[in-house]
Amino acid sequence: MKLVKLDILLCILISIISLFFVLELFMFPGRPATFDAVVHISVIAQFSEIIKAGEFPVIWMNNFANYGIPVGRFTHQTTNYLGGLITLFIHDPVLVFNLLTFAEVFLTNILLYLFLRLYFSPLASFLGIFIFCFTPYRILNVYTRGALPDVFAGIFLPLILVVLYLLIVKKKLYAFFLLTLFIVGLTLTHPMMLVVFSSLFVPYLIYLLIVSNLSIKSRIKIFVASTFFMLLGLLICSYYAVPLNLEIKYFYFGLEDSHQMANSYLTFMNFFSTKWYYFTNTEVFTRGHIILFGLIETVTLILGFVYFLYKKIVKKNKENMQILTFCLIVAALMIYFTTQYADIFFQKLFFLNNIQFPWRFLSVLIFIPAIVAAFLYDRFPKRIIFVVVIMVVAYFSFPQIYGKNYTMYPIQSYFITKENVHSVEMNTIWTGKSEDYPDKDKQGEIIEGTGKIVNQTLRNSSRNYQVAATTPLRMVDRTFYFPGWNVYIDNVKTNIEFQDPNYRGVITYRVPAGFHAVKVVFENTKVRSIANGMSILFLFITIALFVRRKCIGKYIFG
Repeated sequence: MKLVKLDILLCILISIISLFFVLELFMFPGRPATFDAVVHISVIAQFSEIIKAGEFPVIWMNNFANYGIPVGRFTHQTTNYLGGLITLFIHDPVLVFNLLTFAEVFLTNILLYLFLRLYFSPLASFLGIFIFCFTPYRILNVYTRGALPDVFAGIFLPLILVVLYLLIVKKKLYAFFLLTLFIVGLTLTHPMMLVVFSSLFVPYLIYLLIVSNLSIKSRIKIFVASTFFMLLGLLICSYYAVPLNLEIKYFYFGLEDSHQMANSYLTFMNFFSTKWYYFTNTEVFTRGHIILFGLIETVTLILGFVYFLYKKIVKKNKENMQILTFCLIVAALMIYFTTQYADIFFQKLFFLNNIQFPWRFLSVLIFIPAIVAAFLYDRFPKRIIFVVVIMVVAYFSFPQIYGKNYTMYPIQSYFITKENVHSVEMNTIWTGKSEDYPDKDKQGEIIEGTGKIVNQTLRNSSRNYQVAATTPLRMVDRTFYFPGWNVYIDNVKTNIEFQDPNYRGVITYRVPAGFHAVKVVFENTKVRSIANGMSILFLFITIALFVRRKCIGKYIFG
């Protein structure tokens, strides 16, 4: 009972420190200057408008990048749909962005605490959370990068770790289905982070099986079943993942062989330096984009390694240090993959190449010091150590929890963006810079011939025109072409032209003389239709397996 009360108290304290971490975002009007916040706020705002209009799923965004691009095809699903729905009620996408940031910080902290409590005491677990909450890389992601999907994906890692523990240690059959659910959540939140986080939860699955007292046959069954249910989660996401991978070639981003920046590998100083930059020569408006893992976090890992060597080599102690050993091995691998020595893997393995920046492995690595710190504190449960660690973390981290250049922008600026705020790499290959095109004063217009548009109905991903053509016409719809756009004249499909140098990448088409009903509509391609069907199929398979879960349980657990 005392432990339960202490856990409740510590969870309340975790809530407070989570709020403290993001408090400044709510104290100042506007948004701080970050690299990615404007992107995510704009997408959330425009998702809300499209959802409000009853369009689902959201693929095309007509007010994004001037003439529209299929943002919903490559953007992060969880945060955008969730943010879009909340914006319908709050009507302030900046506030919604901040609320989602707080939700991530709070939920990740609480869920990681629950995972730590599977192994450690309440105070040790809280100490681990305190270190984790204020690690420099998290501060960087919130206050410099504004990388909402990156940080929001962190919610799912402790969830998956807890589920694997319930599955293998507690033999809970329902954990298989939770595993599928959380893989779906992680994939739809940030597919790149699925690759990164799998470098922890897959080894953790293997670790649990190795240290378990199960028979070899049972271990193999559980491993195969766990892999299957994780794969099932990926397949449920087919509607998003399949077109994402197959249609990325239509963007400039997809033409590059490598998406890593030359200076994206980390060095010794990225792990030991405590120097933060208010700005750099290349980054003046935002805070300096210098990647730091954290001195405290690095020292924690070193202390864990020293303790391990001391007990195993000097003392030849048989103390159970399995979880520490596991964490140190994973930490060493993650550090390796952030350095230039891992370049060969990034060049040869496409799924690693697609994470863009090797330092993204810090998203996994920052969880390890929390576990190591909790382990060490339970070996040396001195209050003075607890207090000193809290004070040192506060000294190094608290001064850095701030945003730079808070600015009020008109709310409408998020609902219509002339530039592609995702970067020019996400423009389609048939177009130039979106901001170089004339303003979209008219969605559709006659550019050759004599006639007039008698009536029109304009929606996000469709337009209906009633056209009276005295002569054959050529019309433009100020929409950047993308596979799926079709034009129908009197319900008969006609050809689209989108490579005219005067209308580069923009939909143009011809209309014969007479009175005609013209429909310009964004439809599913064969790839998207098949992908949608795959998602529905594998969702039904998951439901069918859940109905028959007792049979599965008997086979796996006996």
